[in-house]
Amino acid sequence: MNFCRIFLSFFLIFSQASAELIDATLVTHAEKKYNVFAKNRFLDIKTSLLKDLKNAQVMKKLNVVNTWVNQIRYASDKKVYKKRDYWATLYQFVGKGKGDCEDYTITKYYILKNLGVDIHRMKFAYVIYKNRRGKKISHMVLVYFKVAKPKSRKDILILGNNNRRVLPASQRADIVKVIKMINGDTGAKSKKWKKLEANMKRKLL
Repeated sequence: MNFCRIFLSFFLIFSQASAELIDATLVTHAEKKYNVFAKNRFLDIKTSLLKDLKNAQVMKKLNVVNTWVNQIRYASDKKVYKKRDYWATLYQFVGKGKGDCEDYTITKYYILKNLGVDIHRMKFAYVIYKNRRGKKISHMVLVYFKVAKPKSRKDILILGNNNRRVLPASQRADIVKVIKMINGDTGAKSKKWKKLEANMKRKLL
């Protein structure tokens, strides 16, 4: 009986640890696969974001996470993965230390989700972004609804990688059109979302 109780206790501890967004095993694997800088990035997420922001207000969580993730270097899928379009996991993006707009969006989403931000108010948004030269580019950002059912652009906050500030859509003149929003965890799941979800669960580096 005592042995069974001890075994059950270890099993529960292991299960809880493996469910963490960033655990010790992941950090070790990241250092082996990439380098000490990758290890330090994951440790910083664990401490500076997941721990320090645990009890913070939502707006502080949005701003700090957005700023932290935007420090990672931009690189196209073609350059990083030799593919035209690829949704990397948080672990791949942070491990490699580079990625494109989808990767910034995915990483912000999963960190904020882990911090308890309401997933019903977070969406992946495909938009048309106009750069400084006036060129229109397909782009993805994370959006957060300040109210459950936004009635104006003022109620929709944009967390993108082309502007380091979290601003209402009404103040983002560079985003000229919203093509569609993806609900992810709270709605119908596309093949890309299902694959991403599976890769996140197995902590694909």
